[in-house]
Amino acid sequence: MSELFAFIFAIALGLTAPAAAHEEFRVVGEITQSKSALIEVKMRDGKTAAVHIDGQTKITRDKAGADAEELKAGQFVVIDAYGDDFTDLLALEIRLVPPIAPAK
Repeated sequence: MSELFAFIFAIALGLTAPAAAHEEFRVVGEITQSKSALIEVKMRDGKTAAVHIDGQTKITRDKAGADAEELKAGQFVVIDAYGDDFTDLLALEIRLVPPIAPAK
């Protein structure tokens, strides 16, 4: 009986795991706030994204490595991240880029 219960539990767990998977996001915009492990980015559509940074986050400028200290308000970035929505993301890669022309 316990083997049957374990089998059913394993099947149920396998069916629910993909539903909990995170989505991939690309955030493009200007840093409005920078804290130790979190930056807020105002995107071109006016919305704000909260992006967490950890030790695995790759930060670059002109394809060369950069330090997290360079992530300051006013910098423009392109961020590849994952999470559930724009209010809670984890950055995989952050690229510091030149200012982006405003949307017309």
